[in-house]
Amino acid sequence: MREMRLVDGGEDVLGQLTTAVRALAGASGERDARALDLRAAGEVLAPLARRCGRDVERFRTEISLGAETDALDPRAEAITLLTLHGAKGLEFDVVFLAGCERGLLPLWLPGSGPLTPAEAAEERRLLFVGMTRARGRLVLACAARRSRHGAEETTGRSPFLAGVSPGLLGPTTPPRTRRTGDRQLRLL
Repeated sequence: MREMRLVDGGEDVLGQLTTAVRALAGASGERDARALDLRAAGEVLAPLARRCGRDVERFRTEISLGAETDALDPRAEAITLLTLHGAKGLEFDVVFLAGCERGLLPLWLPGSGPLTPAEAAEERRLLFVGMTRARGRLVLACAARRSRHGAEETTGRSPFLAGVSPGLLGPTTPPRTRRTGDRQLRLL
């Protein structure tokens, strides 16, 4: 399949996006499933492209920071998977934040050295953003052990959770399972 790139200068972002979608969809065949997906993606991105005018760099930045959330329909009964960055400005009845554990929040990569105070503060702000997206119920989840970088390691709760009242945090013991009729429930 051909590759199309949006470039700064010249035609506006919407025009470039439209041209790219037409060319890529045409190369796939008009009735091919890939062509239909490309056209649907073009429709979802068109409002953002229109807002960006001729600023291709802004368009790229907005997409990388989760502009796909502009297409969310709050009335849809669906599960939406977002990054903490992508969740800014949105609210949901129930929010699950997975990975609230040491080594992931704040994110630490082997060989990267300790976080600077500014980096730690930014990671804490991102957690706060995620937590405040919940209108009704917030669930923070962490693994006691996780495989990362080819090795299994003990993780435990993120140090950021030390600032949350212990009465609000659930048990640290592993969940147990209970059978009710033909369903199996995991109790946390």
